[in-house]
Amino acid sequence: MSNDEPLKLIVKCTDEVEFGNLYAFNKKISDEDFEKVKPFMKNYAPADFPDIMKIGGDPHGWMCTYEDAPKVEEALGITETIAKREKEQEAKKKYYDENRKRKEEAQLEIEKIFFDAPRPPQKLDILLKVADVVYDPANSFRDNSFYGGGHLFIILKKSIWYIMNNGREENNWNINNIEIANAGGAIGFKVPYSEELHDLIKIVTEENEYSGQTLEEEDMNLSCGI
Repeated sequence: MSNDEPLKLIVKCTDEVEFGNLYAFNKKISDEDFEKVKPFMKNYAPADFPDIMKIGGDPHGWMCTYEDAPKVEEALGITETIAKREKEQEAKKKYYDENRKRKEEAQLEIEKIFFDAPRPPQKLDILLKVADVVYDPANSFRDNSFYGGGHLFIILKKSIWYIMNNGREENNWNINNIEIANAGGAIGFKVPYSEELHDLIKIVTEENEYSGQTLEEEDMNLSCGI
């Protein structure tokens, strides 16, 4: 662990029966500093726990309880306190939950707009060439098009296309209206351009633009460490 990382208490052991989370320092401290916090810590051993089978982590060494952690942090002037990190984590969770809800609501609106939309025949490479911008949600098309999966939102000046790859072996290729070179094809829905729809797509895709590349089988194997 880098010595540049701020000193903080981290969970070293968890006891389901009595102590809850027990905390130790993320790096070595001086003997002088240890003397300051020693009254609030205990040198634990497995024999100190009611049920050794309900312990997670390392039950050995100097640790403090959650209740005594603020005393330890105050004694050493620790700024990256447990309370601060908990607050930051709660803020991240709140943002994630709100963002997820926002995306879900946007996706529902998008599905309503494209429901029963026209599906004129077209070639994907032509759409990609004339597009103003192409969004690839979570890189789904880049990562899955080799296997016939993935979605794209193609934004043109006068229209917006929602492309659903439908090229897997088990898919019904007869319903495809989008031709993809050397692949089974896709289903493409076309609606007139609107700022409202474009904004909804930006929310759902997080404005992740299609790179124009696709991962092939050997790339997938490398990315998976196989």
